[in-house]
Amino acid sequence: MTGTWTESVVGLVTSRLALLADPTRVQLLTLLEQGEVPVQELSDKMPTTPQNVSRHLCILHRAGLVARRRDGNCVLYSLADYSACRLLDQTLASIRGQIDELADLVSLAAA
Repeated sequence: MTGTWTESVVGLVTSRLALLADPTRVQLLTLLEQGEVPVQELSDKMPTTPQNVSRHLCILHRAGLVARRRDGNCVLYSLADYSACRLLDQTLASIRGQIDELADLVSLAAA
């Protein structure tokens, strides 16, 4: 990060992070990384209702993170902005790094 962020930029960043701070939306984004999927297929892979999946997909669509298209009676969803998944991957890598550091500390303490 470089420079000082304006208040409006900070607001946009924190809004995007808040959008991604929901377990259902994180899971949906990871499933959509595999390609275009109908709502029913997504809800079959998740411990929630199709209505809840649709609600979260609508939120992600309004934010520009997912795209949707109609195919007959079916609505198919796909990723429109892969940067959110990259951010999730970076977060996971950070967590793994912390776990590795903690494991090293435990190993040293046990020695």
